[in-house]
Amino acid sequence: MSKKKGVPPLYHCSQQSLYTVEAIVWTNYNTNNASFAAFKAKYTVDFGKTAVTAMTTAKLMPSKESRNAMPESVRIRLLPLGLTCLANQRVLKSYIEEAFPTSATTMLASAGNKNYKAASHEGWEEMNAMITAAELFITNNTTALEMGGLNMPSTFVATYTSGKTAFETVYKIYLLTAQATSGATSEKIKANNLTYNTMLAMLKDGQLIFEEDVTRKALFTFDTVLGKVTGNGTTGMRITVSDSVSKVNITNFTASVQPGAKVATANGIILELKMSEAIYSVVITAPGYTPLTFNGVQLTTGIMHRLDVELLKI
Repeated sequence: MSKKKGVPPLYHCSQQSLYTVEAIVWTNYNTNNASFAAFKAKYTVDFGKTAVTAMTTAKLMPSKESRNAMPESVRIRLLPLGLTCLANQRVLKSYIEEAFPTSATTMLASAGNKNYKAASHEGWEEMNAMITAAELFITNNTTALEMGGLNMPSTFVATYTSGKTAFETVYKIYLLTAQATSGATSEKIKANNLTYNTMLAMLKDGQLIFEEDVTRKALFTFDTVLGKVTGNGTTGMRITVSDSVSKVNITNFTASVQPGAKVATANGIILELKMSEAIYSVVITAPGYTPLTFNGVQLTTGIMHRLDVELLKI
């Protein structure tokens, strides 16, 4: 018996990038609606509203696009907890290198550091494996790590365990929700494909309408907008914020970044911050919403770090 294949996505990007691109181009459509209406009578304001509603409906559907996919609300809860675990792991690495200078590589592997890279890219299984191995390593090597009070402080054991416990509590919810939503994957991709095709048809007409206007034509070119969403070799972070319940984008949020005391307020769907490679703390705020803090955000040279945030109303 042949194995049933899933529905393939028609879009060559992540689901989150697709939704962000769609939100942008339908905003562009509304701004230029008069030109579209003159081209084809079907292009009314309601036509755009219907397309946005379909996109929002697809976005709200449970997702399992990858092995780490889960309802977005659970992912948002895991992000700051994971960043805490990564920060604790970096501190542990320093203690290990100090305590075991001749065998640091072997000791780091024993402490789960081989899973650090995958864990830092939302590899939740790897994160769980890393912190489990690290806690056991700390327990078995506490005296050596402390070096008679010259290296690891005795309080670090509780600090690491606290971060691990907080992550594991939400990780268990992730495992349950990921399993529960796996059966809906094909339906979500079908819905995504429909919104993608509707958008592409509009974009095709938009390129005809503005064929002689290079600037406005770019507003209706999928790859051009996608490039702005994903970044092209620039160092920094690209932030999007939405309501945790309705999934509607919030366009007046503020990001406060430390170190550097950088504060920027969005005036649209995406807030792009060009910054140097370093580890930052980011606080996201918006009127009427509970602030959310992300500690240990690692920026890498040549990469725009994606920070897709959901805020809860106060």
